[in-house]
Amino acid sequence: MVEPVYVPALPAQREPLAAYGSLPRRLRQAVWPLWTVPPGPAAAGTTGADLALVQRSAPAWVDARHLEHVPAAVTDRLWPALRRTAARPVTGTGRPAWQLSACLAYARTTGSGLAVRMAVPPSGSAAADAGGEFRALLRRIPARLPVDLLLDLGPVADEHHRADDRAVEALTGLGPLRDWRTIAVLAGSFPAAVPEEADREPVEAHRFEWDIWHTVTRACTGLLPVPVTYGDHCAQPPGAGPQHPVLRYTTERTFLLAAAPAPAALHAQARRLTAEPAYRGPAFSPGDAWLHHCATRPGPPPTPHLRAGLGQHLAFLARRLAPGA
Repeated sequence: MVEPVYVPALPAQREPLAAYGSLPRRLRQAVWPLWTVPPGPAAAGTTGADLALVQRSAPAWVDARHLEHVPAAVTDRLWPALRRTAARPVTGTGRPAWQLSACLAYARTTGSGLAVRMAVPPSGSAAADAGGEFRALLRRIPARLPVDLLLDLGPVADEHHRADDRAVEALTGLGPLRDWRTIAVLAGSFPAAVPEEADREPVEAHRFEWDIWHTVTRACTGLLPVPVTYGDHCAQPPGAGPQHPVLRYTTERTFLLAAAPAPAALHAQARRLTAEPAYRGPAFSPGDAWLHHCATRPGPPPTPHLRAGLGQHLAFLARRLAPGA
């Protein structure tokens, strides 16, 4: 059975959709996003149509948690627009009672199965309570239905995070509960605030999620029914929408960040980033070509900075994790 090599958590908005759509088809088949539908019940059908267009035959997960106060937006607008895709609905603890029933009905109708998304709290009583709620949720899902586990660690931007310990603890307890189809661990270490020195030259932010995945993979070898898939929140803070103009570039262990509040600064910062040893050249991805364009040509950039930043990140991780794709 085909499995993803990379699970990025992305808001189902214009620039992330365009960034994912810029990937070659062979990479889209290996990268399965976790799309979170933004608030706005009236636009649920349009968002579903946009997702269907960019996903085509590639699988993905769709989390409509921001629409769960309006059931019809999900059942009558979003799901019908996704019916012909390989999208898998997402449920989790703390959701309304109707939500799991709707996900189960959709999963049975399409044969897609579903995913359970779990936010991992700090260790202690909160973690124990979350584990109990999770087990109660699993008991309501028929054993024959394929289920994915999406373990979401949220923002991890401090070296004392202990997120890897929390993930291992959660997987050790929850992993044996089900014959999971896919297990992914997601975390986001893109900084919520860019340092002031990024106005003058590129600065580095460590990619803690990359370290977490390696630690979890080593600790859980042989303990789980399937390997742990790498996941992240892409090149933006978890849960965030479009950011102020910041050029972003992903390397093996860090993000390179360069603030560009004005067009003149954008071109200067693009020149600095393309001069970095880690720069992969304009042929690597549309995002890399965008940086080269901004560094070498005057005038406005060809596409928004966020699309370019997300696109180069997705392309880099996809090729890093699936070198033959």
